[in-house]
Amino acid sequence: MSRIGSRMAAGSIVAIAALLCAGGCKQSDPVQAELDPYSSFVSKTGDIGFPSNFPSGFVFIGSWAVTGDGGVADIHSVYARPIDVVNFNETGRFLDGAVLVKEVTLAVGSKHTTGNAFWANETKTWFLMVKDSEERFPSNPLWGDGWGWAEFDPATKKQISTNYQSDCKGCHVPAMQSDWVYSYAYPALGPNAQATVPKDIIVGEPEAGAARHGGAVAQETGSDVDGVAQDTGSDVAAGKVTFEIYCSSCHSMTPGENGIGPSLAGVAGRKAGTSAGYAYSPAMSSSEVIWTAENLASHIEKPKELIPGNRMGGLFPRGVQDAKKRGEIVEYLLEAR
Repeated sequence: MSRIGSRMAAGSIVAIAALLCAGGCKQSDPVQAELDPYSSFVSKTGDIGFPSNFPSGFVFIGSWAVTGDGGVADIHSVYARPIDVVNFNETGRFLDGAVLVKEVTLAVGSKHTTGNAFWANETKTWFLMVKDSEERFPSNPLWGDGWGWAEFDPATKKQISTNYQSDCKGCHVPAMQSDWVYSYAYPALGPNAQATVPKDIIVGEPEAGAARHGGAVAQETGSDVDGVAQDTGSDVAAGKVTFEIYCSSCHSMTPGENGIGPSLAGVAGRKAGTSAGYAYSPAMSSSEVIWTAENLASHIEKPKELIPGNRMGGLFPRGVQDAKKRGEIVEYLLEAR
């Protein structure tokens, strides 16, 4: 599967949003939460906690599929409180205290009668945004541009972002005119959210020979889904596929094409934090680590440990735990110099 459309920070993104709020969502006036919206998981100094009862109190409003050369790399599932969905339908904006939660999961796939299909697997990370129209926490680096921004370790639900400018904002720049949210991907938000739909949207077509609902079952081709479980006979070829699944959401292999993370073209043998044109974290740019095969493997396995405080440790804290897949990625990086 080829990359679709333009990259959004790092990776092509295709919206597959689902409408779960209909009919009874409208009321005559915007409804405010009965309690201070910050009292439940935002401290007086602006520290943000993960909602303890999630998903209770939230509704699913849509998903994004982030693609790579091998197929779908990640699935981003987004949730909001019902009251925030109601208010957006009424006003066309997120009111003070609105909350958005996003779960990023690894996508895996296989051949199905309907074609190559991908689904959510293990959780990679969580993000949360809290609308702040009053600029309550001007000295807290997690707050700005009208929102509180947070990321959480999927295993512990501990808040791991340190600065929204470097950790979060980059992915949202294209949505700046719609309050930093790609609201057009969430039909539950109503017609007002559709005002910013991109002009160059792409509609995917089913694969040739794939079964349709109510139609004949596709004939087996004997081939696996692109990018999943192919017998390539080569560690480098397998590594390219594995790289696309685990890494392409943040990194490219094109020189100078930086996204959430730097381009990894020529990374093998290079000093950490030296790829031209990328704004590294202080931890990475001041590191003396050289990207040998051993250091690459160590960093991919435990992103927080080799260079403490680096950005990848927050964005991808669990790393790649499968030793075979780590080895494939490293082999690919070594050979792609």
